Amino acid sequence: MDKYNYIFNCIYTLTNIGIFYYQNHELKAVKKGIDYNPIQDSPGFCEMLIEFADNQDMPVVYQDSFQVLYICIKEEMYYLFGPISLSNMNKIELHNYYQAYGINSQRERKLPLLLFSKAVALIGMITKIILDKEYTAEELIQGNHMAEQLEKNIEQEQILFQIREEALQLNMRIDVTTGRMSRIEKSHWKNVVTVSIAMCTRAAVEGGISPKEAYQISDFYLQKSDECKSVSELIALRNRAVRDLTERVSKKKSNQKKSNYVERCKDYISKHYREKIYLKDIAEVMGIGSTYLSRLFSEETGICIQDYIAQCRVDKAANLLAYSEESIAFIAEYVNFPSQSYFGNVFKKYKQMTPREYREKYKTAEFVTTKQKIFTEK
Repeated sequence: MDKYNYIFNCIYTLTNIGIFYYQNHELKAVKKGIDYNPIQDSPGFCEMLIEFADNQDMPVVYQDSFQVLYICIKEEMYYLFGPISLSNMNKIELHNYYQAYGINSQRERKLPLLLFSKAVALIGMITKIILDKEYTAEELIQGNHMAEQLEKNIEQEQILFQIREEALQLNMRIDVTTGRMSRIEKSHWKNVVTVSIAMCTRAAVEGGISPKEAYQISDFYLQKSDECKSVSELIALRNRAVRDLTERVSKKKSNQKKSNYVERCKDYISKHYREKIYLKDIAEVMGIGSTYLSRLFSEETGICIQDYIAQCRVDKAANLLAYSEESIAFIAEYVNFPSQSYFGNVFKKYKQMTPREYREKYKTAEFVTTKQKIFTEK
């Protein structure tokens, strides 16, 4: 570690990026950087980066949903760097970032900011220093499945653009082909806007938006149309309503696809909780990248996959504590905790009591004296 001290101090001085190392199941900060750093302060996040590093040959470059990068390099120990923000977040975005990592603080600091090209150059330099290996920007992007997410984002934007353009073209045809609905120009366009919004609302319902949501949006824009003072304002309002509805349809379809991945992930964990679960194995079953799956899961559930696995095992153990007479040590091993002491610590984290306290509190009467053998799962 000492051989990199000078280099790491220079990197920190230039970038203010947090720098850590992980060895013998212990995380230590060389430079923490921001006051509240997810690498150190968000449960399970460091372990997730470590698991990524164990499952691939090249350095881990993890990009979260806030366009923030984290780096993990495996040598004799693990070196972790971050966060590195690729965009200058406003106060609301920054607050959402801290909330997503479970970091509640009145002192939400700006993150170190780097252009993507400079961030990749920094990663390449650090990798060369630690591993004496060189990786191109393309190799780092492809190897960490970042291109996959970029392609999905582009595909989604293209779908949204197509939906929006088709809706706007339909409304332009209505503008041209609809007969006069009033001799007064403004009244005519007010009626055109009403018809257009009504058609788009029905299309939005067919696209998956709930009728309640769609018609609430429709009512809002129809009421706003009463306030328009000119034809140009009416047309601008109509186009805004179209964009709003089409974007909601697109987001709905995207979330449905994401939720399918997350539900399948939960199902896999429920079936394999007694085994050692690797993120890459779940991702391979689903046919997507492990980094992408991890990001989706965190976005939709608010916790990382590793924490969900621990929570699932604790829930299974709690059921066994209440409905069996097996020893706590046996139950800990059965649900795949490496030791009884570690099991106790994790159990207390989620249930706010020790396994023994839980058993005493929730033990059902019929199991108090009768030893039950319920372990029939495969």
